[in-house]
Amino acid sequence: MHRRNLLVHLHNDVDAFSIKPRHLDRIREAFPDITLIETTTKDELRSGLPAADWLLTWSFRPAWYQESPRLEAVFTPAAGNDWVPPDPTGRVRNFYGQFHGRIMRESLLAMMLYFNRRLALNVANQERTVWDRGSSEGCSALFSQRVLIVGYGAIGRQMAELLKAFGARITGVRRNTAGSGCDPHAERVVTFDRLEEELPVADHVVLMLPGGVETTDLFTERHFARMKPGSYLYNLGRGNCYREEHLVHALLDGPLAGAGLDVFREEPLPPSSPLWKLPNVLITPHASAISREYLDLYIEEWIETFKGQR
Repeated sequence: MHRRNLLVHLHNDVDAFSIKPRHLDRIREAFPDITLIETTTKDELRSGLPAADWLLTWSFRPAWYQESPRLEAVFTPAAGNDWVPPDPTGRVRNFYGQFHGRIMRESLLAMMLYFNRRLALNVANQERTVWDRGSSEGCSALFSQRVLIVGYGAIGRQMAELLKAFGARITGVRRNTAGSGCDPHAERVVTFDRLEEELPVADHVVLMLPGGVETTDLFTERHFARMKPGSYLYNLGRGNCYREEHLVHALLDGPLAGAGLDVFREEPLPPSSPLWKLPNVLITPHASAISREYLDLYIEEWIETFKGQR
């Protein structure tokens, strides 16, 4: 019987996103009947496409589908189709990672506790050798707060699961509520047309919107103005959903007490951006999913997905 080929090209500038020998060994253990071909360069990837039955990769160009006559499916750890667009002909199936929430929710929690526990002030006091117990008098607890997750998909639900364990009350916002039923983690799930009603009562607003034309500037100056005075904004989705100048205005002169930002419209965030110098902003470099467990989680998820697709 003809052995079928799995082409693997998972290399990235971020070491946690690059495949390791243990991952390749795990794949061979799970599927001893297939031929695993690892490539380390784009040229090697292109050369291997004509003989590939399946592809495991970070990126793929639309034109390459025509170079892959045997290809049945493209698998990628990425949560969205930014780097692996669908096959225009519909012949090849695409499968995206669903595991990110387990890591990203800890990044979100860290940001929330950073603001709630006033950690920036404590770090500043430590640097100045100042013992000031009064600096914690303004702290808040998650169990007394409301969290609004805008873009309540798979990652948002995993975030809600963790935050609910701390006692936070969760409201999810999504395009439609079909199939949401009685959500186990959110008090309620509403549609986008209800967003402005929910903003004034939320202590934390989490943006988990995907990229693309449909979400560009979706969160407007009007939405910022509707937010609760003293509330916090977090963006771990995509940076195109609001304009930076509207966010800066809300942080300087509007209702926001602070913002935790992992994604930006332009990345890397330019040194000229005023966000760098705002004391009530916490910036991470599109790193909310970076963890040494990243590919371990993905490979186990991929194995189960692949079993169901062969």
